[in-house]
Amino acid sequence: MEETKVKQLYTNVEKTKDNSSEELVKRKTIENTPFEIITVDGKSFGAMGQYRVTEPKDTVKKVETELKKITWDRIVQVVMILNEVKNKVETNNKK
Repeated sequence: MEETKVKQLYTNVEKTKDNSSEELVKRKTIENTPFEIITVDGKSFGAMGQYRVTEPKDTVKKVETELKKITWDRIVQVVMILNEVKNKVETNNKK
């Protein structure tokens, strides 16, 4: 078998102005809940798995306060997400 060399081209790569290693996406798990707080570009929102459950807010604290409130809207959201996940699992098991 012949060995093939691969050459990589970086024509579309630009250097960043500052070489900081700033994290672009941050995740914070809220203990004793199924929720996480995701922060992207300075805006934070609550998520459950791959589903967003709150609107973007300016601070993590605002999102955390909203997620810790047990409201009927939040209960309905969680039930709908669990139902969606259950349906996806059942569909994948049939294949």
